[in-house]
This record gives sequence, structure tokens and C-alpha cells, in this order.
Amino acid sequence: MKKKLLIACGAACLLTSCATTPEKQFTLTGDVEGLGNTRIYIEHGRTADSVETINGHFEYWGGTLDEPNYIKVRSADNQWGCMFWAENSPIRISCDQNGKGEVTGSQTEDEYQTYRAHMASVWMEQQAVLKKSTEADINGKTEEAERLEQELEQLKWKADTVFMAFARKYPRSHVSFNHVYNKRIMDKYRFDRLNGLLACLDTTAFRGSYWKNFKEVYAKDQRMQPDQPFPSFSFPDIFDTPVSLDDYKGKYLILTIGSCGLADYRSYLPTKKELYGKYREKGLEIVDILLEKNKDYMLKTIANNGIEWNLISDYKYWSSPIVRDWAIDHICQHFLIDRQGTIIARDFSPEELQSQVNQLFE
Repeated sequence: MKKKLLIACGAACLLTSCATTPEKQFTLTGDVEGLGNTRIYIEHGRTADSVETINGHFEYWGGTLDEPNYIKVRSADNQWGCMFWAENSPIRISCDQNGKGEVTGSQTEDEYQTYRAHMASVWMEQQAVLKKSTEADINGKTEEAERLEQELEQLKWKADTVFMAFARKYPRSHVSFNHVYNKRIMDKYRFDRLNGLLACLDTTAFRGSYWKNFKEVYAKDQRMQPDQPFPSFSFPDIFDTPVSLDDYKGKYLILTIGSCGLADYRSYLPTKKELYGKYREKGLEIVDILLEKNKDYMLKTIANNGIEWNLISDYKYWSSPIVRDWAIDHICQHFLIDRQGTIIARDFSPEELQSQVNQLFE
């Protein structure tokens, strides 16, 4: 009986111990030489908090983060501040008012500093060429500017290769994921190019809100790639007549998602006009789905450019449902669609479009 009682007590103690094991949390302790007594603001994501400092010393409890966050810590008068990767661990800042010092206790921040050192050389190359390119543009040196633009594009590919070496070494690091996230959300990388970077990561390591957002956008991107059926749509033309994808079944279709006021949209018009005149009778159609507020720009664009194909819009601008449903976060986007409504190609230059359409009909 005593033995059974001891076992029962031991089990109860174990359960109590498990239940009260503290969850890892983000805490921050700081000592900023010369800061004095003031208020410190801690900003991460859409969250902002503050604590008082006494003789430059402050302590902050940030609770549990759902993923590492790149945060900003600054004084109330903005005379001091620093940024670093926070995570669920005790982190310490030790520095002077000029920011010279160190952040310790964050593995993600350590990985970020390694990442910066790893990428530094190619970033410096990019900055040097970008400076020359900007100067060439300002001075009207068109040929030199074009050459430098090509050099910049080559350096972007080089930067991808350099990053992939880092990501293969740190496939579970949030720093690696953050790089890929920015290439999609900010730099608008093409899907195939993004996949090359994503393949270097162990995606089972990521769970937070940024990862969920990325997965949602990625899944929508995936549905808008070659060999996928283009999603159905129905929008009114300038005469308020509904135009849908079904109206183009049996035809090859060039489809642009854009806006009349964009230079990128206008730059494709000469090529599309040429192709439409050449292949319209053979089964080529064009439709432009435009993010506009009203018909004014559409009517002017038709009149000024002699456009004969359909320009359609729901006049909801960036509130149009397709922005959310199709993950449209930049325009223009260009698609070539086959007779059955399947995407053949996307994100091509005017020259590439001309070549692909010529191959379809010749």
C-alpha cells in the first residue's frame, strides 16, 4: 500500500512539474552607456511597447514570440537606437549611445551577422554598379546605362548563388527564410527563380505568421504558373458588357493584368498591336484586366493607341477581389494562354512574347 502511494505521489509530482515548466520567452536587458533616465521603445512587427531606463539600464519582458522577429529598440528622443533579431531567449544589449557594442543571447542575430558577412562582397559589387548606372542615367549615357543594367542583373544571379551557399549551411534559420520572403514579397521574384532559393531551406522549421503569409502567397502563385488553368473571371468592358475567360475558349490569348497609367503597360502595346493585326484572323485574342478607378484612363488609352481588343475592369482598383484571390501585389503581369485556357508562359518581355506567338502560328 505504501509502495502504491509513493508511485502515485511521484506521478502527481511529475505531472505538476510538466504543467509548470516555463515556456521560453523573449526578455531583453540593456545597458546603454550615457543614456541616463529616459523611456525606451521596443517595436517588432505591428507591436510596440516601452520601458523606463535608469542610468541607461532597462529590463523588458516580451512574452512568447511565435517566430524570431527583427526588432527596433530606440530612445524616446531617437538619439539612440539599434536593430537586431529577437527570439524566445534572454537577450542583452551592451553599448554606448553611438551604438557601438554588442547584442548577445540571440542565435538568430548571430546567424544574421554571419549572413551579412557572407553576402557583403556581392552587395558591395551591386552598390558600385548601381551607382555607375544611376550616374549614366543622369548624364544621358543610354548605352552605358543599358550595359550596366545587364551587369546588375548578372550580379543579382550571383547574389542568389552566394545566398544559396549560406542557406544550405543554415537551412532552418529564420534569416535564410527572411531572405527568401523578401525576394518574393519585395523583389517580386519569378516563381521558378524563387523555387531555387526555397529548395535550400528546411521548411519544416518555420511556423509563424510570416511563414503562413508566405505559404498563402506561394500557393496562389503556384496556381498562376505555366501548365495551370488560368482562373475564371468576368469583368465589364467599356460598354459595360461582361467579358469572361470562356469568351476566349478556342483562341490563343494574351492577357495582361495592369493599369493604363503604367509605363510597363504602355511599353507592351506596340508589340501586342503588331501581333493582333498579324494573327487575329488566325485565332489570337488579347484582353487587358485593368486595376482602375473609372473608365477615363481606359477610354484615353484606347483612343490614343488605337486599341481594338477588350480592356476590362471592375473599377475597384486595388480593392478588386483578384488582388487577393490571385495574389496580385505588383503590376503589370503578362500571360500567354492556350486554346483550352491553360497558361503557356508568363512574365515575358515584349521580344519574348513576339517570339512565342510567332512560333504558335508559324
